[in-house]
Amino acid sequence: MTDSPGYATRAEDTAEVKIYPPEEVADEWRQEAEEHNRSLSKHLQKLIYEARSFKEHGLIGTGETSQKRVQELEEKVARLEKRLQQKESESTDAVTFNPETLKQEVLTGQYQELEDILRNIVESGILDDALRQPVENQLYFLAAEDEVEYERGWGWKLKQGGDE
Repeated sequence: MTDSPGYATRAEDTAEVKIYPPEEVADEWRQEAEEHNRSLSKHLQKLIYEARSFKEHGLIGTGETSQKRVQELEEKVARLEKRLQQKESESTDAVTFNPETLKQEVLTGQYQELEDILRNIVESGILDDALRQPVENQLYFLAAEDEVEYERGWGWKLKQGGDE
């Protein structure tokens, strides 16, 4: 047999290897080989090559190696979940403004500068509902990240680097 994933093509290139698995394991291997239309020998060789490949790429291992890889993958999953949560928060917190509100409550028959329109919107409280929930969500998110803090009667502040 050669080191490559191919199989020996001549009888003189082969060697006999005896293994003694439990009977139910041997039956399982035979059944798998039959399902793949292979001899038991070729099927076992393929399984061994696959296992080696997985091991070489760090997908399986023993002891400390596999435990370290599991920990790395768990940390990566946690980072990705955090990024996803931030992206979802950003996308759902986008402020939208209904054009009908502009036409019915802000614009008039007179020309208005953008600054005047914006001032009227802010003063009227139209944006309170649209802004309150996203801002509140972000404040609680930052508090969970230990970046801001809240004190009843005082409000919110940065934990570090903010003005006292």
